[in-house]
Amino acid sequence: MKFINHYKILITALGFTGLLLAAKTVLHLLGWEFMTLTPLHTAVISGGIFVMSFMLSAVIADYKESERLPAEFAATIESMYEDIKGISLAHPKVNIKKIQGTLMEILTLLREDVVTGNRQTHHKIFELGEELADMEQKGVPPNYLAKLKQEQALLVRGLFRINYIQSIKFLPSAYILAQLVVVLISLTLLFTRVDPVMTGTALTGIAVLIFAYILILIKVVSQPFRESGATIDDVSFFLINRTMEHVSEPLDVDHSHHRKKR
Repeated sequence: MKFINHYKILITALGFTGLLLAAKTVLHLLGWEFMTLTPLHTAVISGGIFVMSFMLSAVIADYKESERLPAEFAATIESMYEDIKGISLAHPKVNIKKIQGTLMEILTLLREDVVTGNRQTHHKIFELGEELADMEQKGVPPNYLAKLKQEQALLVRGLFRINYIQSIKFLPSAYILAQLVVVLISLTLLFTRVDPVMTGTALTGIAVLIFAYILILIKVVSQPFRESGATIDDVSFFLINRTMEHVSEPLDVDHSHHRKKR
């Protein structure tokens, strides 16, 4: 299973290429290869490469940003957690365990919501606003609260960007064009006779494999957040998991001892 996930795109592209080459062999035996190789074939393939390169470069930009977003989200959560721990030393009435629980729920729900499209993480982030209001009533200085509210806003912005990248395809019409390019080039090569036959079959297989691989890769990269292990290209949430370990550490804040030391 791990091997299949590791080479999932390649295996799928090879399967498509194998079917096309089998069909080409049958067409050759039946004498139905009615097209002859011309310089126009080169122009068509070059144009296809240009279209596929454009699409791949466009989705890669969002993919690179999506790799950065979980790290920024985790860093913001850790910053909030450490700030609240420090505030609780000076203001023992602050219910740090409740806030710790909310931060843990945000981290736990994030991955599930990104994959399923739910909005539980969104609601949990806004629940922090109620807890910040409670901190204000317990005498926490406004400058501390302002920083926490800014960090809450960063969480919302990061979550919205993650959901947008996951849900919206870059130029859907361009993706349809990319699919059309692969289909048309595959059909063109399928009905083109190239002598010698073995050389023509090998070159057809190589060209179709490359185009099919790029098309599948574009589809995978356009949705970078997936269930763990779905593909080797899904964006890793390991920093989210490490932050969960940090935030879930048992709290041992002895306020009376802290006051004596001071």
